[in-house]
Parts: sequence; structure tokens; C-alpha cells
Amino acid sequence: MPHVFPIPVSLQTPHELVVVKPAGLATELTTDPRGVSLIERVRRGGHPGARLPHRLDRLTRGFVVVALSDQSIAFHNAEIRAGRWAKWYLARVLASDDPGMLIGSHRVHLRVHRGHASVVRAGGKPARLDVLAEAAAPERPGQAHLLIRLHTGRFHQIRATLAHLGFPLAGDDRYGGQTSGHANPPYLEHAALRFRPYSALDSVTLVRPEDPDREPIEPHLVAALVRATERPDEESR
Repeated sequence: MPHVFPIPVSLQTPHELVVVKPAGLATELTTDPRGVSLIERVRRGGHPGARLPHRLDRLTRGFVVVALSDQSIAFHNAEIRAGRWAKWYLARVLASDDPGMLIGSHRVHLRVHRGHASVVRAGGKPARLDVLAEAAAPERPGQAHLLIRLHTGRFHQIRATLAHLGFPLAGDDRYGGQTSGHANPPYLEHAALRFRPYSALDSVTLVRPEDPDREPIEPHLVAALVRATERPDEESR
């Protein structure tokens, strides 16, 4: 299977996989005859009925849940609608002159038009994220990493919200984060996930403190990520 599906698998049950998507790989494509997207790789790797209850942007790396049965996709869709998944992200942004000013809860309304999410005063869909911690980005002068708890999974929510706050992802030129390129690629990682697998009695938490593919991040921010995942659900909301 590794020669067909060379993507790390963090959890596997008869009803779902949790894989670690690399940055730059599309989760799903409208037309994919060559099978280059994540979901097509899973299907061609031995799971032809695989389906996605959620997606990550192409530039985002990290955990993706893949449902392997009709019962599983229905279950996970219902769990997401009920807000039972807990998701944490690491993001690299242009640093503030006032460290810590982004810490706290941020609620906006987002409207999507032609593949771009914008914060609006009226209409749109409610979106919330919490910035839990911040640290200077090693080897990236003028940039910082944020630890984010995502409460809603709107299209481009983190990217649009941070841009609205004046601190876009560094290198995310689509949302005002300066010109991207090999020297300054955007960094956004779905770094931890708590969810209940289909047919399981309890939730599981997936987090990789020593992720070999993660860009350099201050150890105390990684420790904050681990601590955040150890809190009960009611404390992390």
C-alpha cells in the first residue's frame, strides 16, 4: 500500500481513516482523472467508497478524516453539525508590535463569493475561532505562530478572519499576506483533532507533538497545543 498511498495514517478503523495531508495537496478535486487529490489516492489505495466529511485548503497540512462507509459519513456529518468535533490549528502570521493582542475569541460573519471569503456586517454565516497562544516564529523574523481553536469550519475561515484582524497568514497573497513563494510559503496546520470514531464509545484525541514534517515552532507553543487538547470539552469551547 505505501507505493500507492504514501500519506501518513494516524488512525484506521473499519469505518474511517485519519490521514495527515501534506501542504500543497488538494483534498478533493471536481475533476481528477489522474487521481492526484487526497481522496482519490485513498480510493485507489484500496478504499473505493471513501468520502470526506470535511476538507482542508490546499495550502493547509494536517489531519483529515476519511469515512469508509455510508454509516460513517452520515455519522460524522451529524457530529460536525452538532459541533462535537474539536479542532486546533497552528498558523504563521505577520507579527504584531504588541505580542498577545490577538489572544481571545473572535466572532465574525463570513460570506463567500467566487472562492473568496469576506467578513461582512450583515448576512453571511457566523464563524468563531479562539487564539489561545502566540510565539515568535523561529527562523522567520517579523512573523509569529498562533495556536488557534476553531469552533466553526467555514470556508477559508482562519485565513479570512486573521486578514480581517490585520494579521493575515504570512505569504498568503490571496488574503493580503504579502507575496508568497518558495522563500515564504504560507503555513497553516490542522495540528490536533478530538472526535468520536464511528461505533466507538468515547472520543479520541489526535496530536503529534514531535511531527517530523512541521516547520520549526517554539517548544512552549507545542506544549500549549498539547495542554489545550487535554482539557475537557467544556473548557476548550
